[in-house]
Amino acid sequence: MVSSCDRCTKESVIYLRYSGQHLCRDHFLEMIGKRVRKEVRGQGIIRGEQRIAVAVSGGKDSILLLNLLKEIVEPIRAVSLVALTVDEGIDGYRPSSLDIVREQTDRLGVESKVKSYGDLFGMTMDEMVEKSDLGPCTICGIMRRKCLNVMAKDAGCTVLATGHNLDDMAQTILMNVLSADLDRMARLGPHDRSVEGFIRRSMPLRTIPETETYLSAHLLGLPIHELECPYSETAKRGHYRDLMMSAEEVTPGSRHSLLKFQKQLASLISRSDISTSKCPKCGEPVFVGEGKRSCRACTLLGDLEGAHEKETS
Repeated sequence: MVSSCDRCTKESVIYLRYSGQHLCRDHFLEMIGKRVRKEVRGQGIIRGEQRIAVAVSGGKDSILLLNLLKEIVEPIRAVSLVALTVDEGIDGYRPSSLDIVREQTDRLGVESKVKSYGDLFGMTMDEMVEKSDLGPCTICGIMRRKCLNVMAKDAGCTVLATGHNLDDMAQTILMNVLSADLDRMARLGPHDRSVEGFIRRSMPLRTIPETETYLSAHLLGLPIHELECPYSETAKRGHYRDLMMSAEEVTPGSRHSLLKFQKQLASLISRSDISTSKCPKCGEPVFVGEGKRSCRACTLLGDLEGAHEKETS
């Protein structure tokens, strides 16, 4: 039997198990919009005259975020958006998503900038994986973070909005808890203030489960990049995703509880204690607590170049 919306007589398109709600298309999208607007206000994303960078990969979450933020900032003349896209250089995967980014930014009239690992680091992701013993997702995470930070600064932006959804956030928090990594927990966004050298991060979709971002994109008729990264099979995150979903199945709302825990912990940890120095090779910031002079990206590139020299000698 098809259920009706709890707020009207229309047919329900989703049942939210964690809240016990059935919602129709209109009330579901209204709820999503309200959640995002609440996060935009609460995270202080719009602060006077500024350019907001949006990390747009072409996936459902980033495309949904771009569309929602465009709607929110449209009436505010002093605020503009710029879409930042990283082309890692993954053969057979990234090119099709770049087409989606171009189509969406053109349609919305949003400025778009694309930078590749080849442009910034001199080699593609595929080439890095071949030369490194590190896991592909570790490599990509290090390089992507640097690439987006450099791009956001070059674009004159004061904040970088990313499409991390509730599942992404809960998995990351769980990983940090189980590895007792308080430093990473302290640095986890969203950020209420900047750390020197780093563009402040915001996550407007952080309270929205992945199933709901997918449904939102579908109901809005947005393109969905269905291809899965070929390196995702080796990601440790998959184990934490399974743990998280098992907990959610037994206790609906577990993801929201982890996010609430992180928010409470963040209020107890002062980001003012986080200090940085400058990487002597590229000038990008380095967390002092990591005990390294060079940033992680330059350290990794040095290792990759060293491995290449051994192979050719």
